[in-house]
Amino acid sequence: MAPAIFPKSLLRVAIATLFAIPAAMAQLAPSAAEIQMQKALQQIEKLATQVAAQEARIQELEAERGNLQTAGRELAASNLTAGEAVAVPAGMQGVAALVDPVTVPQPEPGTEADPHDHMINLPGGGPALKIRGFFDFNYGMGSVANPLQFPLGAPAHDTFQAGEFDLFISSKISDHFSFIGEMVFGADQTNLFSIDIERYELTYKASRYFEISAGRYHSAIGYYNTAYHHGTWFGTATGRPFMYYYEDSGGLLPVHNVGLTSTGLVPGTDKLGLHWVAEVGNGRASSSSAVEPVQNFLSDRNHKAVNFALYVKPEWLEGLQAGGSFYDDKLFPDGVTPVSQHIGSLYAVYFRSGWEFLNEGVLLSNHSGFNGRTYHSPMMYTQVSHRFGAYVPYFRFQYVNAPAGDPVNVFAGRYEGPSEGIRYNISDYAALKLQYNRIYGLIGNTKPANGLDANVSFTF
Repeated sequence: MAPAIFPKSLLRVAIATLFAIPAAMAQLAPSAAEIQMQKALQQIEKLATQVAAQEARIQELEAERGNLQTAGRELAASNLTAGEAVAVPAGMQGVAALVDPVTVPQPEPGTEADPHDHMINLPGGGPALKIRGFFDFNYGMGSVANPLQFPLGAPAHDTFQAGEFDLFISSKISDHFSFIGEMVFGADQTNLFSIDIERYELTYKASRYFEISAGRYHSAIGYYNTAYHHGTWFGTATGRPFMYYYEDSGGLLPVHNVGLTSTGLVPGTDKLGLHWVAEVGNGRASSSSAVEPVQNFLSDRNHKAVNFALYVKPEWLEGLQAGGSFYDDKLFPDGVTPVSQHIGSLYAVYFRSGWEFLNEGVLLSNHSGFNGRTYHSPMMYTQVSHRFGAYVPYFRFQYVNAPAGDPVNVFAGRYEGPSEGIRYNISDYAALKLQYNRIYGLIGNTKPANGLDANVSFTF
């Protein structure tokens, strides 16, 4: 019987299948590229999971931020006025930076802190404001003990006296613009404190050859008035010379003015140091009985006071300054008749190697249109001091003679005599002064008047 064909065919198929399986398996095995792709897909899935977690955290922080803003609005609306700071509760400092203060609503228009108020929207926070303080405290014995007291001779009792509480304010607005102000709190014979804005000046400085200021300033009459202002700590003596008393203390000269003042170096005079000053202002009040002698807001006449000054500071003699000024005004003390006022001054001062030497002379002339008479009031002082370490002994002699009948002057009579004193610099910012005064010629005094003034002054 012939063998069957089926078993041989089956064997062939089995053998072919055995050889085909490895090839098929080789085709089914992943390549190296496919393995890298799978790893990349796994990394992408991992990053996607992390991004989702970050988005969830951001949503949580946004929710916390919204809650803080809502709390800030409620707190600002219920407890704060414009300009007050929000205190961050304990434990919330870490998220306090999330609060945007600009989003906190301001009071409605018309209230104290209108959101349209440009004061709260200054670019970059605005210019820096600097404040420097000065104060002096005195103990006076004798009728002329206090150099700032007027009328002279009152009060005649020994007394402790509060001096001037002076706040000097300055700010640089730009490269060419600046501002200074001087606010003084002081008491007088009424024992009441009052506030005076003694100086306020907005200055534009184009160069060292020209600058101009607008506001209330110390007139450039002589030297002392523009070198020493309201901080008595600067001066060697306990107070100003009598000729430079302030108007509300019985001073004869218009030491304050409201208007424009300009100054600069004359070109080509660097070695000589020749400077010019030109001023125009309201001048002092026409009536000597005016409550406020300085015309801050209203002027009692159309005529304006003018003042011109020149001074030199030569390079070849360091410490010397010499100059003069001429002031012209027209006053109407009775409201009708004019009084022409002219003030001329000359001075020479020297500071070198601990020495201080001040010399000034002023002639005040008031010409009355009523009787055609000119009333001359000569005045002068000289002061010398020398520093020995912390001690500065000094001597001053002064003279003022104002004729009776002058239609403008507050003071009439003679004020003449020496003052001797010593200044002890307690520190760089505080000084103790002791000064003796002997004055001749005061009206109502047949004998010389004596006084002793102790003063402590400092800056802070």
